[in-house]
Amino acid sequence: MTDRREQAVAILRENRHEGYTIPSSTLYPYQWNWDSAFIAVGLAHVDEAAAKQELRTLLDAMWPNGMVPQIAFWADAEGYFPGPDEWEAGTDEVATSGITQPPMLVPAARRVYEVTSDDAFRDEMLPLLDQHLSWWVDERSFDGDTVYVRHPWATGMDDSPAWVPVLESFDPADIATNLDYARKDRKSADLSEQRPTDWDYDRYVALVRQGKALDWDESRLREVCPFLVEDVLTNSIFVRACDDLAALYAGAGDEAKADEWRRQAEHSRAGMRERLWDEELGTFVSYDRVNDRKLRVNSVAGLVSVFGEVPTNEQFGRLRENLRENFLDYDYACPSYVGPDMDYDRYWRGPAWMNVNWLLADGLRRYGAVDTADRIEEDSLELLEEEGFREYFNPETGAGRGSDRFSWSAALYLDWASDMTHE
Repeated sequence: MTDRREQAVAILRENRHEGYTIPSSTLYPYQWNWDSAFIAVGLAHVDEAAAKQELRTLLDAMWPNGMVPQIAFWADAEGYFPGPDEWEAGTDEVATSGITQPPMLVPAARRVYEVTSDDAFRDEMLPLLDQHLSWWVDERSFDGDTVYVRHPWATGMDDSPAWVPVLESFDPADIATNLDYARKDRKSADLSEQRPTDWDYDRYVALVRQGKALDWDESRLREVCPFLVEDVLTNSIFVRACDDLAALYAGAGDEAKADEWRRQAEHSRAGMRERLWDEELGTFVSYDRVNDRKLRVNSVAGLVSVFGEVPTNEQFGRLRENLRENFLDYDYACPSYVGPDMDYDRYWRGPAWMNVNWLLADGLRRYGAVDTADRIEEDSLELLEEEGFREYFNPETGAGRGSDRFSWSAALYLDWASDMTHE
């Protein structure tokens, strides 16, 4: 384990730019939102200053309205599409994408604070984190409870089968006048087979160009965007983020703000339990607001509801049964999706991802399911030990897939290894 730990630290060091860490030099040459959050969690154990700066830099890219973008283009880089010229979005400080990602930065900030005990860092973060979560409530919620995203990339799990019905519901030519583009994500024949299809990408690009044509005006996009989805993963992390922000405020002595965010967490949990629970599948699912329907897919995203302590005790019983019967029946936990379109090697259609395993194991411990959480963590560590710090892994063979020397895999290895050291 010592050698792997040194390798993990080396990967984070080599992927480190000025103030932030890129996910991988193979495919992702900029700062990504939720990647940086997971990276900060791991960095806190080996370089506290870098962990804090990772989140500061991410928040430096926050828009005036409180949106933290999916990508911040801090430096020039070639070989990535869509780059800053495609998005035409950002602030006076930095070009960015025009969409966000799940608000993992709030749980990450709390984790970094707990490791570092730096009250000044906590107090610096509080107003910025408050502004960001307030944006979700004000700009991305129809009812003040559940929140929505408007692009598959914003979910972090962009190639999930859950999005297929929504993407099928519109013709990309109807929302974008120009669909000419050149993909740059197929770095090899092997990687090409793991990536989303051209059919998917046409729709991804059309949604970007629709947003750009409307100057990323949220009120206008809410009226015309065909992809307005209450994503279960985003909502689960949002609920946890509200709880974590409340805890940070409480630690700072501001009980009024702590109560405000506790109430928001409970409102959002109630909304999820009412609209996103699927009794037949035994899990939470996402919801298509445009077409008023559940997106009934058995994805690991629904299981991650435990990260936000969303399931009632009764719901957790069904969810745990689903987890055991459908997701743990593989050599390695935990596949990102099980169902008729499962593909062990294709991006979010079956492979195991370390960040999702980390979220799931954390949530399971909150429900007292320690043995299952241990299984997921042990499988994750075995994959990382045997295959190295890959982007994702085949749950049947354990083969590492996607990009190599991947930052959040290295970072979360450090977090898991730190927990084992302290036991």
